[in-house]
Amino acid sequence: MVASPSSGGPETVGRDGQPALIGLDWGSAALRAWLFDADGRVLERRESAAGVLSVPDGRFREAFETLCAGWIEREPKLPVIACGMIGSRGGWREAGLVRAPAGRDALAGRLTVVDDLAGRTFRIVPGLVARGHTGSPDVMHGGETQVFGALHGRDALFVVPGTHCRWVEVRDRRIVALRSYMTGEIYALLCRHSALAAACGDPDDSPKHQAEALHAFDVGVDHAAAQPSALAHQLCAAHSEALLGGLATHQLPAYLSGLLIGTEVRDATGWCPHDLTPTLVARSILAARYARAMHRLGVRGKVADRDSAATGLFAIARAADLPG
Repeated sequence: MVASPSSGGPETVGRDGQPALIGLDWGSAALRAWLFDADGRVLERRESAAGVLSVPDGRFREAFETLCAGWIEREPKLPVIACGMIGSRGGWREAGLVRAPAGRDALAGRLTVVDDLAGRTFRIVPGLVARGHTGSPDVMHGGETQVFGALHGRDALFVVPGTHCRWVEVRDRRIVALRSYMTGEIYALLCRHSALAAACGDPDDSPKHQAEALHAFDVGVDHAAAQPSALAHQLCAAHSEALLGGLATHQLPAYLSGLLIGTEVRDATGWCPHDLTPTLVARSILAARYARAMHRLGVRGKVADRDSAATGLFAIARAADLPG
C-alpha cells in the first residue's frame, strides 16, 4: 500500500490567496507537499512517509495523488514542481544533473517534464554534481533547492542533514562546491542490520534515560574528535562496550549517532572555507544533533528558516514561469 497523509490533516497557514502551485520535496524517506498562492505564501502543507524508497512498484503517481487529494480535486489544473530523489535514477523520472558552479536560474532552465497528468503541468528540478578536491564527483538531489531557499546573501556555507548530509559552498549566489557524507545511511545500517543491531533500542520518555542517551551522544562526539581516523575501530569498541554493559540498549544508538556525526563534522570543517559560518538547513531532531555536535566541537553555526525547501521550490518555479 502507498502511505497515506500524516494524521491530523493539513496544517492551514493562510487562506488569503488562491492556490497557484503545488510543491513537493520528495526524498528517500519522506514526501512533503505545500500548496502555494501566486505570491509564494504557503496555504496548506502535508507530509507522509511515502519516500521514494518506500513507494512500491513505481506507484509514484498514486503516492502523489493520495497525499494531495483535495488540492488536486478542487484545482485539477494546478501545476506541480518537485525536487529530491524523485528525480534520481530510481525515482519517477530521472531529471539529470546540472554541473557546478550553478545558480538558481540554471536549475529553472533544466526542469524535467513528467507526462502531464490530466492536463496538469508536472516538473522535476534537476540534481547537481560537483567535483571534489580529489576529482571524484559529488551529487545531490533536493539539497540544491533547500540551499537556494535559505540563501539570503551572495556567499554562504550550508549544512543539509538527511540520509546523506551535504556541506555546500555558495559563491556569488552559485553553488560552487559540495561534500557529501553517507552518515545517516550508515547509522541506519548499523542500528538495523549490523552486529550492533541486537543491542540497539530507543530510550523511553523518562528523564533519566533521555539524559543518559544525550550523554552517550556527547561521548560519541568526543571520541570522534579525539580519534577522527579511527572510526572502524571505534565501532568495534562500541560493540564490545555493549556486550560488557558499558553502553545500555537505550544509549548505544545515541553513541553511534554522536560518533558518526562527530567524525563528519571534524572532516567537513577541515574541508570547508573558513571565511563562512555554517548554516544548518533544517529544524529537526537530526539537525539538532548536528547543532549540538558542532557546538561541542567549537564550530560556530546558525540555523536557516524552517521552510527552506518550500521557499526554494517556489523561487525555482517562478524563475521558470511555472505558477499562473
